Amino acid sequence: MRITDFKKIGKSSKYKVFIDDEFWAILYDETIITYKLNKQEEYEQEFLNAVLMEGEKKLALNGALKLLSLFSKTEKELADYLKIKTYSEDTINYCLQKLKEFNYLNDEFYAKNFINAKKKTKGKKAIEYELKLKGVSDEIIKKTLSEMIENQQDDVLNLARKFIKNKDNDLKLKEKLFRHLASKGFDYDEINFAINEVLKK
Repeated sequence: MRITDFKKIGKSSKYKVFIDDEFWAILYDETIITYKLNKQEEYEQEFLNAVLMEGEKKLALNGALKLLSLFSKTEKELADYLKIKTYSEDTINYCLQKLKEFNYLNDEFYAKNFINAKKKTKGKKAIEYELKLKGVSDEIIKKTLSEMIENQQDDVLNLARKFIKNKDNDLKLKEKLFRHLASKGFDYDEINFAINEVLKK
């Protein structure tokens, strides 16, 4: 099989590589240099397969790093992103391993930041549910919740006060407030405490 052309992609360090005049792969210039790929030279299929795998790993890893520089992701979310990009399972596992090694991917750290951002407006149940959806393990969720949240009485009180502000204290307000706080993931005791405090007058 003969490489017939390299076409640089914009101002990036990536190239479209053509074999026998047909598009074959996108490779970084680093990969091209490392494997000493030259135009018009013949290469064995086995060798080209190895180049393709190495090139795919670099593309996937750089893409993952770019995404993580913009948004925090859990391990599951990043794996799902790479699957959508149609990378192979081997490539996905390689990226996850490398990113965890360099601590760019850390579900416990992610969970702590998530809890810190949400604990003023959501109860433990809601936070736990959302973290599970993001693929965080039960072990990490349990550990981080116990470390980050002792009680939420002040939080649920603040939300209750905000909800009843400028509302008539009629017979339906208690029911509406209960539903509102329950939808935020607070437990029964926390909700009743808040209701008794804000509606006691």
